[in-house]
Amino acid sequence: METAELDTAQEKGSPNGHDDTWQSFDDDDALLQHIISSEPSEELVDVAEWNVKLLCRTLDAAGRIAVEAKSYDKETKTTDYRRAFDTVVIHGCYNPQTAKPFFKEKHSSFLLAHGGPTVRLAMTILRISRMLPEDANRAKKN
Repeated sequence: METAELDTAQEKGSPNGHDDTWQSFDDDDALLQHIISSEPSEELVDVAEWNVKLLCRTLDAAGRIAVEAKSYDKETKTTDYRRAFDTVVIHGCYNPQTAKPFFKEKHSSFLLAHGGPTVRLAMTILRISRMLPEDANRAKKN
């Protein structure tokens, strides 16, 4: 088995601890415009059970708050997103053609009764919203 040596002399860390893919701006307006023009993460999910594709998007602030509130257990002081999968889907699922929110609060019982699609959609939304436990652990390391 062959091994290769890495040339670490070529690798440099930046002064702010980030690699060269991070952007910096000397002008506040340019920085603000860059942030405002960023699109939320999204992913098209094939839901075979319903024979459709639905658009999953990063949760906005209102959606995150609703999910966190429903997921939190005051007695145990723990968060379990499984308690809020219906809320995740309601706030993060869109019609791919119209880009409008697809499910409403009145669809909560329907979503809870259809576990497979609901769980897949919710997990996709939580992943692209960076709300899964591994995201929290990664943030703690940085």
